[in-house]
Order: sequence, then structure tokens, then C-alpha cells
Amino acid sequence: MKKAKKVKKAKKKVKRTENKAVKTIVGLGNPGSRYRHTRHNVGFMLLDLLAERHGLRFKAGKGDYMIAVSEELDTAFVKPLTYMNESGLAIRDAVRRYAVQSPDLLVAHDELDLELGRFKFKAAGSAGTHKGIRSIIYHLDSDAFPRLKVGIDVAGRRESSEAVDYVLSKFSLAEKTLLHDTLHLAADAVECFLKEGLEKTMNMYHQRQ
Repeated sequence: MKKAKKVKKAKKKVKRTENKAVKTIVGLGNPGSRYRHTRHNVGFMLLDLLAERHGLRFKAGKGDYMIAVSEELDTAFVKPLTYMNESGLAIRDAVRRYAVQSPDLLVAHDELDLELGRFKFKAAGSAGTHKGIRSIIYHLDSDAFPRLKVGIDVAGRRESSEAVDYVLSKFSLAEKTLLHDTLHLAADAVECFLKEGLEKTMNMYHQRQ
């Protein structure tokens, strides 16, 4: 009697597809502990707060950036690992990988022309004096992406220190309290942007400040 041949069941290969995020929130800053609590890093601080709210952890991306992806929000949160002046290199890689359209790319950064305690959305346009935004515009070859500018200026700053020294300085204890409240309100605004879009968010939050 012939032995029955064992039929091996072919294992189906499960093809994993990369999570394509509809929107991407970028926070600008400088990597490393030296810069962690400086004014130039409020973009990083805002993303850390959003990640904490939604139970996310940042991990190394396939480029010079850290990334946390929320399936609930259908959004990628990105922190460049390049220094501020080269932010565009990292953002270009992330935008290509996640096929992000310009209106769905929101970049949060510090703003010297706004007082601490305020923030403002901008739909598109020039970089002004911000070198991180200038780098992003250069490497994306476009200025048609929204920004969230978080104010870091305080009375007397322009008279007492150079801009470069000031943005790399740390917040005082009193300033940290104000910054804490501002970042929480800004995080609310980012969540509104993700759900309602830029125009409605601008109308709602610009009137509240």
C-alpha cells in the first residue's frame, strides 16, 4: 500500500502595506539634550504633548526624523533629527514617503515676532527670518503649506540680546508656566485642524487670543 503523500499547505504571504498618513504634523527644533528646553524647540515640545495625549511613542523613521503615527487620527507626527537650518532635508523625505499633500502638512515652530503666550496659524507664504521654514520651502520647492507659529518673544528681549542667543536660551520659571498653558491650547488647535481643517481652526483660535 502506497503511503499517502503529505500535502504541504502553501503559506500565504501577508503583504504588509505601509501606513499612509493623510496629514502630517511637523514640529521643528534641534536634536539633543543640550537644546531640549530652549525656545527654539517649542515645536518639539508641542509634538511631545500631542503624542502624550494620544498614547503615541516616537521611533526612528526611514530618514533623518523621528515619527509617531496615529491610526485614530490618520496622522503622522514628525520631528526632524537634522539641525534647524537643515529641517527641509528631513521633511522632504517624510513628505515623499507618506505622500503628503501641501495643505495637509502643518509645521509648528517658534516665532520671534509673536509674544510668549500667543500662537498664530499661517496658510502659506514666505519664511520671514525663520531658517527652519526657509529650509523646508527650499527642499519642497514650495511655500504652500500651513504653519503654526508659537510666540517666544518677551518684553526687552530685542534690546538685551541677539536673536541667535535668545532662541537658544531656556525659559524662566515664570515663562514655563505661561508656555505650558499656551502649548495645551495650541495642541487643542492642532487637533481642531486635523478634524475641521485650517480655515475653521484659524477663525476659532485667532479670536480667542
